[in-house]
Amino acid sequence: MQARAIIMILMVAAILSPLTTAAQYRSIEFDRAKMKGTRSDDGKPGAKYSNNFAEYKITASFDPSTHVLEGEETVTFHFNTPGKSVHSAFFNLYRNIYKKGVIRSRDCFPMDITDEGMEILSVTEASGNDEKELNFSIAGTKLEVELRQSLSPGNKATFHVKWRNRIAALTHHRGGLYYDNSWFIPYWYPQLAVYDDIYGWDRIDHSGNEEFLMEFANYDVTLNIGGKMVVWATGDLDNANSIFTADLIARRDKAAASNTPVTLFEPGGAGKALKKENNSWHFKADSVPDFVFACSGEMGWIAMSSPIRKGKPRTMVSAVYKSDGFKPNINTVKSTLEYLSTKRPGVPYPYSHMTLFEGSGGMEFPMMINEDFDNNFDSDFFTTSHEVTHSYFPFITGMYQNRFAFMDEGLTQFVPQYFQNESFHHKNIIQDACRYVNYVACSDDNVPVITPSYSQANLLTYTVNSYYKPQIMYTALEDVVGKETTTKILHDFVQAWRGKHPHPVDFFNICSSISGKDLSEFFRSWIYTTDYGDLAVVSVDGKEVTIANKGRLMVPVVLNVNYSDGTMSVVRRDALIWSGNKNEVTITLDKPAKTVVIGDTWVPDANENDNSN
Repeated sequence: MQARAIIMILMVAAILSPLTTAAQYRSIEFDRAKMKGTRSDDGKPGAKYSNNFAEYKITASFDPSTHVLEGEETVTFHFNTPGKSVHSAFFNLYRNIYKKGVIRSRDCFPMDITDEGMEILSVTEASGNDEKELNFSIAGTKLEVELRQSLSPGNKATFHVKWRNRIAALTHHRGGLYYDNSWFIPYWYPQLAVYDDIYGWDRIDHSGNEEFLMEFANYDVTLNIGGKMVVWATGDLDNANSIFTADLIARRDKAAASNTPVTLFEPGGAGKALKKENNSWHFKADSVPDFVFACSGEMGWIAMSSPIRKGKPRTMVSAVYKSDGFKPNINTVKSTLEYLSTKRPGVPYPYSHMTLFEGSGGMEFPMMINEDFDNNFDSDFFTTSHEVTHSYFPFITGMYQNRFAFMDEGLTQFVPQYFQNESFHHKNIIQDACRYVNYVACSDDNVPVITPSYSQANLLTYTVNSYYKPQIMYTALEDVVGKETTTKILHDFVQAWRGKHPHPVDFFNICSSISGKDLSEFFRSWIYTTDYGDLAVVSVDGKEVTIANKGRLMVPVVLNVNYSDGTMSVVRRDALIWSGNKNEVTITLDKPAKTVVIGDTWVPDANENDNSN
């Protein structure tokens, strides 16, 4: 017991030591990975980093009349994590949030709850010509499968899984039934969980609120769907010529070369685009973290394209719609993809298409978006551009959405924010974010951003910590390092972690490495503490202005100064002015001041009553 007590004391000391040393922030899990050579201090993957990978061959049938989806898949798991071996494999059964008795954080319609959830009929492992039934167990949204023999780096295992699931219709948790018979169906197959160098198997249960950590994989998918329904999905349709009429193919080819929308068919016209009623749709997608599909016989379809992939075919941009007012969102998809590809982060969108489906909420999937129609330009523009940006965070960079949502959601808020503000009619996304951060401020809902997302049950806390506070943090970071450096950070981060799983510390390290600045205190304040924005003018004495940081959050100082000679100016200091744990600073002006007002619309400040002398 004494030895164990000493170990526990050392572990606690390791966790707490950043508060009093130059390091300022730490992750004991990250440090262990760094010692093994899979992570590094410069924010790039370590020399020994190696990602696992999967290959799926799936055949499934969906009957819209019964809501039942049945399928079987062959999954090859390529295990590459250095220094590790595994004796079992985990699969995600995300649709088990509709299973009776499972803990869920969101309400569901009773008719969508089933006794079986995603019912696993069998699991076998193939080795050569030998195939053997495997023992498995299900807990919550996880399926654990016992391996025939342990898996070491460089080895692979091939599983054959059969399952059945009644798809929830009325409960629109990122998908469901829309209108009379239009479906958007996510998380419909048993998906191999992530095993990585930091946490091992991802065993975090899905309760409905938190989002997802997924492994990159190649998909070969055949979907059997009748009723003269058109299917849209992740990846490329491999057998379009055998399914669509010559007229539809001609219209699609025209859209593939057009900078403006082309109508493939209007609502209700899907049946005329198909050669027969029942079809097998064959899709392929490489190096994506998920596969989703939608089907409808009543929606309309418009499409156009963009030449954003240099040296490759133009990228198809589609909108699947019921409301005419939804159609202009296709322009937002195209302009957002072009902005992301050429401006910030400046990495060309790598996929063949992006399809926007008029459904509910706003949820991103590889090459697909499920989104409602608000009939409000600013709201629709924001949701569309936000979900498109998720193509980079987390679909090119495979972030830990279920554990650190602030990574992908914060960047997805920040990266397109100037592009969005230039397009909005009334909304200002940066000011809106600041208001949310101020609202929480020093309240009981103000918990550290680093708090695991799956444990932030309060929706307000989760939203502010995942979206708005990190968005303002990245804006303050840009104020410190400059726009050009920020763009380089984003570009290099996406390129370094393409198809991999970056930890928050990886991002913090790459920011410091590229900027050449010590940002450790900055990230500690914003991410690891309950610091909040609250600056105050203490005194104005001639040229000397003293400012107090009551909330301790490292925010920039913006002084609106009226000088004694009748002139005015704005004096700025970036957030690093508070380095060294300063709570008060004195700024020397060029000439005596008469009045000083502190603050800006994007700088959090919980109490503005003490912002002037």
